[in-house]
Amino acid sequence: MSAIAADHIDVSVPGTLRLRGEWTLPGAAALERELSRDLGRVERVEVAAIERLDSAGVVVILRLLDRLGIDPATLDWREEHRALARTVGRAFAVEPHPLRRDYGVQAMAERVGRAVHEVWRQGRMLLGFLGLVLSTLAGVLLRPARLRLTATVHHMEQVGLDAVPLTALLSFMIGAVVAFLGITVLRDFGAEVFVVELVGFAFLREFGVLLTAILLAGRTSSAFTAQIGAMKAREEIDAIRTLGLDPIELLVIPRLLALLVMLPLLSFLATL
Repeated sequence: MSAIAADHIDVSVPGTLRLRGEWTLPGAAALERELSRDLGRVERVEVAAIERLDSAGVVVILRLLDRLGIDPATLDWREEHRALARTVGRAFAVEPHPLRRDYGVQAMAERVGRAVHEVWRQGRMLLGFLGLVLSTLAGVLLRPARLRLTATVHHMEQVGLDAVPLTALLSFMIGAVVAFLGITVLRDFGAEVFVVELVGFAFLREFGVLLTAILLAGRTSSAFTAQIGAMKAREEIDAIRTLGLDPIELLVIPRLLALLVMLPLLSFLATL
C-alpha cells in the first residue's frame, strides 16, 4: 500500500473501510487511483475520521460508494462536513438526460407562441392609441381654437404636394403594365379594344386608392413615425408634457388631419 493509501485508507477491520486525513482537491486524483484497486469485501464505509474535506473529496467518496453499491445515506459525516456532503450529493445524484435529436419543432412552436403573444400585445397597444387619438380629435373638433392650423397645412404639403410626382409616376407605370397584360390576353379573344375599360375600372375601383394608400404608408407615415420616435429619444415629448401641452394634440392630430384630407385628393390624381 502506498503512503497516500496508508494515511487516508484503513482496511484493518474486515468488511469496513475507514477514511481519514485530508480529502481535498490536491490529492483527489491519487486517492481515486488507490480506491480503484481491489479493496476486498466492503460492507461499510466510515468517514468520521476525515479531518479536511472539499467538494472534490466528496465526489471521490461518492464514486466509491456507487462502485461498492453502498447507500450514501448510511455515512455518518462530521457536523462541519454534513452540509457540503449533502449539497454535492444532490448534484452527484442528478443523472444526465440522454441527448435527444432536435427537429426544430419545439423551437418553432416557441417562436410562434412568442409571435402570437407579441401580436396580441401590439394589437392592444394600437387599439389604446386609436382610442386616445379619437378622444383627442373629438376634443379638438369641439374646440376649434385648439386646432394647430399652421402645422396641419405644413403636413398637408409634405403628405400631398411633395408626393404628387411619385404618385403620378407610380400610377402611370402600373396602368401601363395592366394595359400591356390586358391587351395581351384580350387579343386572343379579339377584344383588345376593351383594355381601356379594364384599366379604367381597375383604377377607379381598386388601384387608384390602393396604390396611394401604399405610397402614403411607406413614404409619409414611416417618416412621421421616425420624426416622433426621434423626438421621443431626445426627450422632446417629455418636455412638451412638462410645458402642459398634449403631445397627441400637438404632434398626432395635425398629421392625421393632413392624411385624411390629402389621401382622397392623391387617389383622384392617381386615377386620372
